[in-house]
Amino acid sequence: MIADLHVHTRLSADSNVTAEQYLEFAKNSARGLGAICFTEHRLFPDDPEIDRLYAELSDRFQIFIFKGIEADTDLGHLLLFGVNDEVTRRFDLTSRMLKSDSLIEVLHHEGGVAIPAHPFRDSGYGVRLDTLRSRHGAALGSVEVLNGQNSDDENRRAEDAALKLGLTAVGGSDAHFASAKWFMTVATEFERDISTVERMCAEIRAGRARPYVFPDAPA
Repeated sequence: MIADLHVHTRLSADSNVTAEQYLEFAKNSARGLGAICFTEHRLFPDDPEIDRLYAELSDRFQIFIFKGIEADTDLGHLLLFGVNDEVTRRFDLTSRMLKSDSLIEVLHHEGGVAIPAHPFRDSGYGVRLDTLRSRHGAALGSVEVLNGQNSDDENRRAEDAALKLGLTAVGGSDAHFASAKWFMTVATEFERDISTVERMCAEIRAGRARPYVFPDAPA
C-alpha cells in the first residue's frame, strides 16, 4: 500500500491547496495512492468539521486520510503521527522550538512515531542522528530519507544514515501544491494495508515500510 506521509494544505500558511484538490489529483493520476497524511506546519487540526470533511473525502475518493503535524522543534522539523489528548495536553504544538527530546519520548510512549523531516535540509537532525539514536533507542526508529523537495544529495545522505543506524526509511512528497512537480512524486510503501493512523504507526515501528518513487515522476 502506498501512502504519502508529508503533505500540506491551505491550513499551512505556505500552501493554498485544499484537501479535495490533492485527492482529485491523486485519483486522476491513477497511480494507486492508498493514503495521504496531511502534516500542517505547527497545526494539528482538532476540529469536528475538518474530521467530517476528511471522512467524506476519504469515502468519495477511496483514499485514506490521516492527520499528522510537522512540528517545529529545537533541532528542526519533526513529523508526528499518533498525536492524542496526552500529547496535546503536554505540548503546545503551535509553538516554535519545541523540545525534541521530550516529543520523541512522549510520542513513542503513546504509540506514535516522531520522524525527522528532510534531516539534511534546513535541519539539525541529520548531523545528530547518531547521537539521538543512541539516546532514544527505539523511540527514534524512523527517518524521512526520500523527500520530494530535497536534492539528490540530501536524500542520499539521509538514506546512508538510515542504513548505518538501522532506522526505518520513509518518504513523502512535502507537497505544497497539487501539481506534478510537487505531488505524486515520492511516498512510502507499506507491506500491509493501513486503514488508521494507529495502524500506520505500528507498521512504521515494526519496520514494515520503505521509500517509494512513483513511476514517471519528474526528475
